[in-house]
Amino acid sequence: MQSSAGTEPDKRAYLDVVGVGKAFKGTSVMSDMDFRVERGELVSLLGPSGCGKTTLLRIIAGLTSADAGDILLDGRAITRVPAHRRNISVVFQSYALFPHLTVAENVAFGLRARSVAKGDIAPKVDEALQLVRMRDFADRPVAALSGGQQQRVAVARALVVDPVLLLLDEPFSALDRKLRETMQVELKSLLRDRDMTAIFVTHDQEEAMGVSDRIAVMNAGKIEQFATPSELYARPKSAFVMDFVGLSTRLRGQIQKTDGRVMQIGTANGIVFANGAYGVGTKVTVGVRPELITPGDGENTISVTLADAMVLGAKTQLHGVSDSEDRLLCEVPGIQTTLTRGQDIAFGWSVKDTLVYEATV
Repeated sequence: MQSSAGTEPDKRAYLDVVGVGKAFKGTSVMSDMDFRVERGELVSLLGPSGCGKTTLLRIIAGLTSADAGDILLDGRAITRVPAHRRNISVVFQSYALFPHLTVAENVAFGLRARSVAKGDIAPKVDEALQLVRMRDFADRPVAALSGGQQQRVAVARALVVDPVLLLLDEPFSALDRKLRETMQVELKSLLRDRDMTAIFVTHDQEEAMGVSDRIAVMNAGKIEQFATPSELYARPKSAFVMDFVGLSTRLRGQIQKTDGRVMQIGTANGIVFANGAYGVGTKVTVGVRPELITPGDGENTISVTLADAMVLGAKTQLHGVSDSEDRLLCEVPGIQTTLTRGQDIAFGWSVKDTLVYEATV
């Protein structure tokens, strides 16, 4: 759904970010950014620190101005509309709650700021707290709540004003793993029930995969790929996306032969074959998802010395000895106790499951 800057916005899109650019102190953090979200979608911005995802979120919210480009929301240009008039709610990483106010007073703050009639505030606050299962905590001070409870209050405060768009900036980063996973499920269900359009910023690929309809993988101020979680995982468009979304075996190689459809690639661990048409001599990165590899021979087979066999509950990860740039990883179901460190084995997989990208350096 992306298009180049200056083209006609997608009429089906609810949010259109078209050709947006931003620089800080003369250093560009993004340029010609095109980003489309449909009504009712939950989209994640995923990428490493400094890639521009929070800057893009703040530009959409109106908290940071864009140097170039346009933003349209439900067909209305909001590029120069101040943040307080966009009716966009933001849940911040720190929650940004008022510690001297009670839970109910925190949730009511946005309604009072919008001059909502006094008699309408209490029912709306009660409804919002019920949505996040915090009604029984209405009169408690925020400082007395746990991290998960504060996160629920922050979401209730964002939803109580009936925003046209909800933005969430790493809202679960301060929570422990189990609570974070619980809150992800609850938030996704809540947004689905309200048919809410939301954008979720995270650097955690598992989090993005779990909550999103689509994910925009960002790198150095650009979107490298914008697709569903399953498409990103199965067919990443670049080695960066492959590395950032999920685990993979990764090999450096060079094209030795090709017939224009199938390539023979030399690697430090043996010869592999892949579909594609890179020319002879091209340096490439070869990738394979670990669950598609099995111990033993396949259409592609490489020799591996085991560095470790890690039992992870219902699966075992087999790690091969490699240098810092290559990665040898196989994932098999169940608990494997017969494979030990230092053992020589083969990793095998099919040609169709082999991903190949031209090396960037």
